[in-house]
Amino acid sequence: MKVIAIINQKGGVGKTTTAINLSAQFAKEGKRTLAIDLDPQANMTVVLSGGQFEFDTTISHVFESAKKHPISQSIVPAQAGGDNFDNLSLCPADIRLSRVIEQSLTKVHRERILLKQLDTIKDDYDLVILDCPPNLSLTSVNAMMAADLFLIPVDGGSFSLNGLADLLDALEEVKETDDVNYAVFRNEYAKANKLINNFLDEQLNDLKGKLLETTIRRTEAIGQASVSAEPIHTYKPGSTVINDYKALAKEVIARVNV
Repeated sequence: MKVIAIINQKGGVGKTTTAINLSAQFAKEGKRTLAIDLDPQANMTVVLSGGQFEFDTTISHVFESAKKHPISQSIVPAQAGGDNFDNLSLCPADIRLSRVIEQSLTKVHRERILLKQLDTIKDDYDLVILDCPPNLSLTSVNAMMAADLFLIPVDGGSFSLNGLADLLDALEEVKETDDVNYAVFRNEYAKANKLINNFLDEQLNDLKGKLLETTIRRTEAIGQASVSAEPIHTYKPGSTVINDYKALAKEVIARVNV
């Protein structure tokens, strides 16, 4: 089982849409995939549950007391269009997560809660996708400890690279290595934005082998799919952006070797 964390300190770069649609793509390719929502906003939860907001147990319960609520009890089948999405499971989040995380700051081995729980289900899944919040909270640190690959989306905004150096420093500190397995890719790419594209290309060239070839094109269909509580694969199966997610999945698979 390989764990991929979708992470970036900057909000609005498309972490959640990436987590949703990449998870769906892996599942479509037959990979047993688990999507874990680590963001208290729970947007991925709403989409991959078909619009649900209430669950018996969530990732909040796991962080609150993993002994009473092991992660296996919080996993539900993912939904899309009213039906189960084959090969895709969801560990939902809720708004309580922020408060639970604050209360967990005094726990022993608090940064390894998720890592230990994932070890209990390592034979059940091929891939785990972590949708991280836009900060370096204890939730993100847990994701850092557990992940085999950090996937960092960069959108078309002129400030989209802000905080990238700090994020990489944090990853190196948590993983205790200066050779962190991470990959950056362009998200919400618009060919017409030549000024921004040239600027970002120049900045990203320094990443060398850490920059993926795949770019995810900007399309209104992705936002519409999220509003409809569906991944793009079921909302608009003919969308050209699905080919982008196929390409992204192929590059990611090559990096985690699964």
